[in-house]
Amino acid sequence: MKLKLKEIEVTKIDGSKQKLKLDYKGLANYIFNQTKDLGELELARELYKEGELEVDRETAIALKKYIGEAFGAIVQESLYPMLDSIINQ
Repeated sequence: MKLKLKEIEVTKIDGSKQKLKLDYKGLANYIFNQTKDLGELELARELYKEGELEVDRETAIALKKYIGEAFGAIVQESLYPMLDSIINQ
């Protein structure tokens, strides 16, 4: 599944939806500097260049971990359901 991370839809405090530009390059840099895994290093490079990734189960698990560390709950609420659906396939 292709996951586009340049812009996500979040739920605001009043329940309405809003498009939000995600700092995908910041996430890529975070992964790049934190990982000890060569596969995740390449994932970070691809994310930085493209702003989107082809996500399989292993990639979804890694992304969920790093998103949880790097972003607040509003971003997690938006992305976790998509990642969980990939993980649980």
